[in-house]
Formats: sequence, C-alpha cells, structure tokens
Amino acid sequence: MKDRYLETATSDSPAIAASEVMDRLTQRLKSSSKISETMKETKAAGEAIAEIADSADNPLAVVNSAKNTTGDVAQRSQTSKETIVDAIDTATADLRAKTAEAGLSLDNGYGLDEYLEKNLVVVKRLDLTDHHCEPTYSWQFDDGVTVETEHRTHYEWYNFWTKLGSSTKKKLLPEFASAEIGDPDENPRKYAELSLGPDSRPWHQDNWIECISDLVDDRVEYVETVGPRTMVWEWLCDKIGRARACTDLADAVGAMRMHARLDEDGEVAEIFVPAALIERECEERSVTLSGMQQEICARGADSDELPGDQIATMAEGEKRTLRYWRLDATHPDIPEPQELPDELNTGAEALENMEWDDE
Repeated sequence: MKDRYLETATSDSPAIAASEVMDRLTQRLKSSSKISETMKETKAAGEAIAEIADSADNPLAVVNSAKNTTGDVAQRSQTSKETIVDAIDTATADLRAKTAEAGLSLDNGYGLDEYLEKNLVVVKRLDLTDHHCEPTYSWQFDDGVTVETEHRTHYEWYNFWTKLGSSTKKKLLPEFASAEIGDPDENPRKYAELSLGPDSRPWHQDNWIECISDLVDDRVEYVETVGPRTMVWEWLCDKIGRARACTDLADAVGAMRMHARLDEDGEVAEIFVPAALIERECEERSVTLSGMQQEICARGADSDELPGDQIATMAEGEKRTLRYWRLDATHPDIPEPQELPDELNTGAEALENMEWDDE
C-alpha cells in the first residue's frame, strides 16, 4: 500500500512529493468506512513520507511540511488529526532520531538553541556585595564572545537573541533548531528526547524560560565581586577613621569638616559627613546618591535621629550653612574618628584644608 502512495508522489521536490502523498491520503480517507481501513491508509502514507524524507537534504523539513497539512486533511476527510499525526510520527521516528543524532541545525543560519548548547562554555553569575542589587550574568562562549546581562534579560528570548546576535560573527537566528523536530505539544516526551541538549531542555519558544533556567543551573559559576556602593561605603568608613571630627557643630560647619555628636555619656553617637565629600566619591564610582543612600540604610548605618530613610540634614555655622549626611556612629563598621577636637580653625586656613581634599 505504501508503494501506491509513492507512485502518487511524482514531484522532484521532496516537500511537494510529501504534499502529494497527503492529497492521496485525503481522498482515501474519504472513502474509508472502517477504522481498520483508516489505520492502514494513515500507516501507508506515513511510511511513504518517511521514505521521501529520508532521501531529502533536510528530512525534518519534509516531515514537518507533511504534518503541517494534517489539520486540513483531517477536516476534509472527517478523520481525527491525532490519528494522522500519530501515523506520521510512528513511521518517521527512526528517521527523526537519526537526524537529531547527526545534529539539528537550520539551513539558513545558526539556531539560538544550537549556539547555547554547543558554544556556551560557562555562565558566571556575578553577585555584588552591594545590598538590594540584582546579580549580573556573564555569558562566555567558545568563539570568544562574552556578553553581560542584567538579572532578567535572558528570560526574554528575543532581547537575549538580539544581544547575542550583535556580538557573535555567526549568523544567529531568532529560531530554534530543535523546532525542526515538530510541535512539542504533540509528543512532549519524544520531542524532549530528540531536542538539542538533555531531556530537561526541550528547546522551543514556548519552553524558553524553563530551558534557559535549566541551562543556567547546568553551567553556572558563582563569583562574588565588590560592588561600587560597597566601595564607596568602605572608603567612607576609612575616611571617618582617619578624620578630625569636631564635637562643636558650628565650628565643624565653619571649617567644612566632619562633626561628631556626643551623647550624654560623652560617647560618639553620630557622625556628620559633609555631603560634598560623599557626592564626589559617588561620582567617581558612578554611584547615584539615591543608590548610596539606600545602601547606607540597608546596612542600618543611617541615623536614628532622622525620620524614615532620611539621611541628609542642613547645619548652620557662623558664616555658612552646610549639608551633612548623618550616620549612626554605633554601627559596627563605622570606626571612631582619629581625633575629636572641641574646636577647629574656621579662618582662611580652613579653605586650604577642607576634608574632601585630604588624602
């Protein structure tokens, strides 16, 4: 019976020949009145398609071309689509397995899943020491490409493909070589077996989040790195430890220096740091002031004397007003200033010895 279907397939094009087989199947199913006849016809058509596809340059494309017509065949012949699809899948199972083992690929370029499975060496997850900071991922490939993404970039497959495609010299396509197998919903288990990568990664657009998450888990390497906010924080603590923090606020304002507020027991309760001092360091580290404020609050080093997450305050001196960041001096990371003078020189010499010019 298979030979009769092959006789119908007269075109030199495997895809068109497969279509001719499906046309014959439609006509035969219309005249089939018994289930046994339907099963024989669909089995023979599937075997014919398998033979046609086996001699094609792209066997899976031929099989998929035939399967794409099954909905129309089913409607015209009043036959279950699943019956037709199952017959084709059964007849072409060995061919599809052989093709998958030889390596799935796209004729007109490099599949996104192919690049990730074959060329990705490692995914380095860079966990910053900064508080409330999402990790950065460094994707390193064997063709010399390294791409960094923010926390959720790789979950959006099209944006991720755009980033990768602009970096590699391969003709990377926003398509999946594994999709050449067919529709994963028709036979999820078989699709997973034939898809690129392990069974846990049945590459397909609809399975993207699950697959990319599984790939990250498989090839991730955790790297802790000091974040820019942490750098500013460590610099600030060191600066306080080497500072001359005047205990008289007005005098500190006049000299444009740090101020150490003492509690009733004479212990340092707060450190007032000139805002300009912190602003300059943040600018050098490319840290936003709001981000640095959040970092200090997250570490619990903001002053309890100010409401909420407020950290800045204005202080009056004899001749000027100065903006300060107020820090909790009892925080374990904040050292006591090197000197705690009661007063400072507030004359012209102060301008030559401003705190933010000291090294």
